[in-house]
Amino acid sequence: MYQTLRDKLFKRVVEKWGVKEQLGMVTEEALELALAARKLQRVVNDERFDNLMEEIADVEIMIEQVKIMFPTAPSLVEEHKINKLIRLEERLNKNSFEDK
Repeated sequence: MYQTLRDKLFKRVVEKWGVKEQLGMVTEEALELALAARKLQRVVNDERFDNLMEEIADVEIMIEQVKIMFPTAPSLVEEHKINKLIRLEERLNKNSFEDK
């Protein structure tokens, strides 16, 4: 039920502001996430950690909206994730001296 209510909310958002505007928001939120991660990397404290968590929430919400806007997105994202995880595992299994 929660997912259905969320999907309905995201559909209303896209109907109100449009795909182009929401794609702009994806960019904005992703940039804010990158900046929050960079700030936490420089100085680790509770305030910066909380800000990073807030930005992660914003980006996850935007990702869910993209998946609503483009119906083929969920399966394509999953396919890409699987391929990237396979490559990550391959890198981990290589000789650890190559990473240095």
